[in-house]
Amino acid sequence: MDEDRTVGRLVREAQGGDRAAIQWIYEEFAPRIHNFLYRMLGSREEAEDVTQQTFLIVIRRLGSLRDAGQLESWIYRIARNEVYQKFRRKKIVREESEHPGSAESPALTEERLHANPERLLLTRELREVLQTTLLGLPLKLREAFVLGVVEEMGYRDVSRITGRSVLSVKTDIYRARMSLKKELRKYLRPVGKAGTGQ
Repeated sequence: MDEDRTVGRLVREAQGGDRAAIQWIYEEFAPRIHNFLYRMLGSREEAEDVTQQTFLIVIRRLGSLRDAGQLESWIYRIARNEVYQKFRRKKIVREESEHPGSAESPALTEERLHANPERLLLTRELREVLQTTLLGLPLKLREAFVLGVVEEMGYRDVSRITGRSVLSVKTDIYRARMSLKKELRKYLRPVGKAGTGQ
């Protein structure tokens, strides 16, 4: 495939210290890595810091990458390891003042309800509930859901990044989906029965 050959060439050039090729790798993958990290950490500032740290490691270790076809999953693995290190060091730091569903936060689902402002508002609120619930999931379920559902990766790719079996990945995504559905059901329950919740 032409694209694979181009990526292979750029990786080889980057490994040789070519600055334009290194810049290409950063520009190609940084937005996706930042999005992944934001969903994992729940803080835009932390996601920014860890994205920078991830690419410093990528540039430093690029020479060790043997298969250019694995570049994307290799970068995701580095980002994922940085997340786990951060959680180990800080024992889960979550800022209560963070508002993941604010207007500038990336959407968990694509915006398809442009016509109706009320439905648009509901979608935004649902996204906030989804993101908050996502941050409440165990890391292992969260990363499987973010990679498999939000980033739309195949089970094998998620398995390669997380180092877990395909079966384990499928199970984790299923469990994450169930938790999210349960929270959404609470949110969508008619206001008459349950209190306002939040």
